[in-house]
This record gives sequence, C-alpha cells and structure tokens, in this order.
Amino acid sequence: MIRWQKFVRKNLLLYFVPNVLLNTIIPYFVLSTQPSVYLFSGEQNLARFLLPMSLLLPFLITIDVLKKVRALQHDDAIHFVMNKKFEENRKMFKLAGLHSFYTILVVSITLFIIHISFPDHFDFGVTASVASSGILAGFYSIAFFFLSIRKIRKIKERDILNTNSA
Repeated sequence: MIRWQKFVRKNLLLYFVPNVLLNTIIPYFVLSTQPSVYLFSGEQNLARFLLPMSLLLPFLITIDVLKKVRALQHDDAIHFVMNKKFEENRKMFKLAGLHSFYTILVVSITLFIIHISFPDHFDFGVTASVASSGILAGFYSIAFFFLSIRKIRKIKERDILNTNSA
C-alpha cells in the first residue's frame, strides 16, 4: 500500500522540478539573445512563453494526477476508492479543461493589465522575465496538483455523506 503522503511527496517533486527547470532554462536561452524583452511586442516576447504554459500546464498536470490516482486505485496500491464520475475520461478532461480555461483567462487579464500599466516598449529584462516564468511554472505545479487531489477527495466525501444519509 502506498501512503498518501508518499504519493504527494513523490509526485510533487516530479511535477515541480522539471516544470521549473524547463520553464526557466528555455526562456532564458531564447530571451538572452535579444537586447530587450517586451510583454507583447517583438519577435520573442514574454507572453509567447507565459500564455501557452498557462494553457498547457494546468491541463496536463490535472489529467496526469487523475490518471495516476485512478491507476493506483485499480491496482489497490493506494487505499482510496475513486468516484465513478472520474472513471470516465470525459469527466477528467472536463475538469482539466476548466482548470486550463480559468488559468488562461486570469493570466490573459493580468498580462493585459500589466500591458496597460506600463509604457509602450517597456523592457522587462531577461532576469525578471525568466524568473516570473519559472515561479509561475512552480506555482502551477503545486496548485494544480493539490486542486486535483482536493477535487477527488471532495467528491469522495460527498459520496460518503450521500451513502450514510440514504
């Protein structure tokens, strides 16, 4: 039997470290070759990294966590019975899509507000841009891992309450 703490610790490291490294190193090498980093303008801009990351990371992390929990539950490796709602791939994709949609919406609005707040052609700098990308990737790794686990447990608790009241 795998304990929840071990599952959480192991998987958080598997999500956090690669996401932070990749989303810091790749923008660094791309953005360091140009003299200045802009939010939306220019050939290589910060939004070009942040928007796809904000769309894909929440989706992929949510799907992966739900699939891992489902696989462990089917192998009886974890003492947890997953709700029938998540037995269907459609429900997993719906939750992952909602995570992704809300994230891209918040990030887009935030980037637009930043764009309005700063003067035209404001240079954000390579270090600040790369650091923001890495920090955001780390935040996504932790937040969407725990949001997925929380959703599974919340539905499970609701099922237990419905079973006890019936």
